Amino acid sequence: MQHLLNFIGEISGQLNISIYLVGGAIRDLLLDQKPIDLDFVVTGKVLKLSQIIAERYKGNIVILDNRREVVRIITKLWHLDISPLKNTTLDKDLLTRDFTINAMALQIYKGLNWNCCQKDVIDPTQGSQDLTNRLLRATTSTSIHQDPLRVLRGIRFSAKLNLLIIPETMVLLRQGARQIEKVAGERVWQELSALFILPVTYSWVDYMERELHFWQYLLPGQRRMAETKQNYYHSENVWHHCLRTYQCLEIIIKELPVKFPGGQKLFSHLNQKLSNGSSRIEILKLAALIHDVGKPDTAVTQKNGRISFHGHSEAGIPYAEALGERLRLSRTERQFLLNLVLHHMLPLDLYNKRDFSNLNIYRLFRSLDDHILDILILSLADLTATLVAGERISELVPYQNFIFDLIRKCMEELDKYSPIPYLSGHDLIRLGIPEGPKVGLLLEKLCEEQVVGSIVDKESALQWVKNKNMGNLIHK
Repeated sequence: MQHLLNFIGEISGQLNISIYLVGGAIRDLLLDQKPIDLDFVVTGKVLKLSQIIAERYKGNIVILDNRREVVRIITKLWHLDISPLKNTTLDKDLLTRDFTINAMALQIYKGLNWNCCQKDVIDPTQGSQDLTNRLLRATTSTSIHQDPLRVLRGIRFSAKLNLLIIPETMVLLRQGARQIEKVAGERVWQELSALFILPVTYSWVDYMERELHFWQYLLPGQRRMAETKQNYYHSENVWHHCLRTYQCLEIIIKELPVKFPGGQKLFSHLNQKLSNGSSRIEILKLAALIHDVGKPDTAVTQKNGRISFHGHSEAGIPYAEALGERLRLSRTERQFLLNLVLHHMLPLDLYNKRDFSNLNIYRLFRSLDDHILDILILSLADLTATLVAGERISELVPYQNFIFDLIRKCMEELDKYSPIPYLSGHDLIRLGIPEGPKVGLLLEKLCEEQVVGSIVDKESALQWVKNKNMGNLIHK
């Protein structure tokens, strides 16, 4: 970092321009952190400067805005954004930034030593003082209105840096939340996922609900969830239950490495990237907020006064699809979100049957497909939220043990529940089974027989197919 700043300082003299490091990099340096994303404002020759830096550090140049000459340089160590001075003075430029903690700058010159020049930080809004006091303050009364995405940025900074939002800025964020629909979906998801990847965010997700009323402007069906009471089994409305599920999910994930023998491996699984940089955890948290979104559409009051929500998982799919479209999620991300919403009740359904045979576990795992572990964790968070809200914690341990046992089976014995078939579809056709859905049905039945142990090799599989008792199945 010091070497980079020295090099850029030398170039500023050679090109006879002023170069300033601005924004979040100054904030991070004041916090003794090493920034990766560096923003520079220059008084001219943006492209020439960019070419020199890219050549020196073997970086790739990306033109972000050709008209305004905004350039990004991507190297192995840093992302550097270089842009020209927008206004007549640097102070005016800094006042266009979102929050005071990001409205600081430092002129880069030859021989600069960061450890000795903190006093030279240009700070027209006293952002360094706000950073010391751990306060989030908008730079101006119009900064949030200029870009409503700054609502999410403000929440993310507060969550990451443990900041308190001053009352005036809270009002601006609340006003900005009403305009979030105007922001491009991919930008919203970029900020939202950056919030979700932080380990402890529930208090801020709840703050976004209580103080900003943010979620009603983003999540399809949120208002109806907040208006829908639940049956005797729940003590909270649908929306508050989803919020509590989010809270329980974060706690469960945080405890995994110490509470479950294979917890560290499971934790690593949840942190796996899907696509576009998103991890499983980010989509999992999003699913927690909408997993019961189908309940308002399926609520039926029985004669005894109880409310049922049969089919609410399926009813939630259109809402999940709409949210995926709104946030411009990738195909992989969308399918993951849909599967979480659609199948989140399956583990509890099996638990309530009290039949944990190998066959039933096989059928559950087959239904959950590639998302077994994720849905098991979501299910545990879901029921934990219900039982904690109702103060019925004595019922929680048996379900925890059930879920952890399924996780263990998935991680250690998956071959047992996803057997390699002894026969293929071609084998069945050669035996006289007509092509079509009957072949698939028969292959599935063969796998089930392998799981229960009645088929142990290819010979017994062939015998099972030829068995007279299967004749009726084949011709159904």
